[in-house]
Formats: sequence, C-alpha cells, structure tokens
Amino acid sequence: MRHWWKVAVAVPLVGAVLWGLGLPGRAAPGGRQAPAAVAARERAAALKLKIAKEKAKIAQEAAFQAVHPKGSPEFDATFSGSSLDTSIWQTCYPEADFTIGCTNFGNKEYQWYLASQDRVSGRVLRLVAQRRRTPGQAKPAQAGQAGRPKEYLCRSGIVTTYSSLQFKYGFLQIVAKIPHRSGLWSGLWLAAADGVWPPEMDMIESWGVKNETASFFHPSPAGAHQDRGLIPIQLTTGWQTYSLSWTRSKMEYFVNDVNVLTITKRIPHQLMYVLADLAEYQKPRAGNCSGQLDIRSVKYWKY
Repeated sequence: MRHWWKVAVAVPLVGAVLWGLGLPGRAAPGGRQAPAAVAARERAAALKLKIAKEKAKIAQEAAFQAVHPKGSPEFDATFSGSSLDTSIWQTCYPEADFTIGCTNFGNKEYQWYLASQDRVSGRVLRLVAQRRRTPGQAKPAQAGQAGRPKEYLCRSGIVTTYSSLQFKYGFLQIVAKIPHRSGLWSGLWLAAADGVWPPEMDMIESWGVKNETASFFHPSPAGAHQDRGLIPIQLTTGWQTYSLSWTRSKMEYFVNDVNVLTITKRIPHQLMYVLADLAEYQKPRAGNCSGQLDIRSVKYWKY
C-alpha cells in the first residue's frame, strides 16, 4: 500500500489542471487551442495515465500478496559451500543413470547432462552449458537395454527435487537469472512424480536471445489445449523471482509480482516435482552452447 500517497497527491493536481482548462460555463483564457491550454491538457492526460498505472501496480501487488503464504517455507533450499547437496538435488531425470549422465531423448535437444555441470559458488547454483565433445548414449531401442554410445557436442546441467520434494498444491518460488544466449533453452518447471506426461507446469521457458520467453501449462490428457503466457524479455533480465501458486481450482504464474498466466481448467491433482535445466535447442556450433542458468534459492510453502 506504499503507493497510495502518490494517488492522493496526483488526483487533486489533475483536478486543478482541469479547472484551469475551463469547466462547463467557464471560458479558458486564450481558447482551447492556445499553447498554454494545450500544454495543460497534455499535463493532465499524463497525470491521469500515471494515476492509472499506480492503481494497476497497487492491484497487481495486492493480488500477488493475496496468494503468497505467510511464515516460513516447508522447503527452503539455498546453496552454500562449493558443491551441490545431492541429498536434496538429483542431477539427471529420475529414470537415468546419474553416473553417466542423461538427456531428454526425442525432444529436439542436443545437450548431454552431466553432474559436473551443476556447480556451486558464491551461494549460487550454476547450471553451465559448454560446447565440448562429450560421450553419452543414444536412446535405447527397448526398455531395459543399454543405450548405444553417442557423442554429443554440448554438455550442460540439470537438477531435480524428485528425491526430496514432491507436492500437490502450494506456492513455489525460485530466484534465478536466465541466460539469453544463442541456442540455449532455459527451463524452471514441474513434472509428474509418477513419470507420466502430461501434465507439465513451466514457470518459465526461454529460447535463445530474442526468441520466445513464456510460461506454459500442458494439461492431461495428451493433446489437450496448451496454455501459454508470454513474458516480456525485460522481466527476465538479471535476477528475477519466478513463482507458481497452485490450488485445487487455480494456478497462477508470476514473475516478481506480475501475473503472466492464470489457469482455471484441467488443474492437476497429483504429486509433482521441480526441475531446472539448461538445454541446447540448436545443433552446437560457434557461439552456441555457452552460458549458465543461475539459481539462488528454491522455496515451497504448503497450502
């Protein structure tokens, strides 16, 4: 409510300007087209616009605070020391062999994820993408078969809370810095704990430098309408706070206190877990597969 004083001051100013322009039955000196009258009307219009923006910002903050829980979070992960706490974070998809790495097969991705690319320093988790020849595996032909060797030209990082945090409903908040670099595909998202896709909740997906940045919801069943909320690129520059409020009847996605997507249909009612990854969506070449997705904290409040 710290903005109300601006509205209280601005409204009388607008009234004074309009009175000077001439109320009904009172002629404005010099006529309405006089330079002074035109300038006064422009000032009045600018003040009205400023008031409208302040009211919208107050309403926006109030809507965010209405869903943000009070008290301490149930899950509060920060990053101290010089190594990742693997009792909290897994470094590949749940079904993968963490010792050799993994990738999201069949999703037009060109990176191989390795635990060595999940680095902690300065109280920040850094998922680091590098263009380097990396031995990995091709997708197994059948379940249970070992994958054929395959070389990848990009290595990167992924973390998940599959072993430490699975939840249904609540408020999730991630403080992160998204890279805008050629070919990089950043994601902060939730996947189903039972391994069946969909549903999927994407707090943010960002592609490359000037390509699309958005929040998504992929509902069940597969093929159902996908919801998307575009995120202005200026909201993803530098450190930002990405939040998801999830109840039985609604999901609301926020960047800082800005609502970028609201969902009221096909709400999931099952356990989900958190993932953060830095993929490569273009075949690695000079200038691609270079950058890092930084994360300061991941917090969850139970509703």
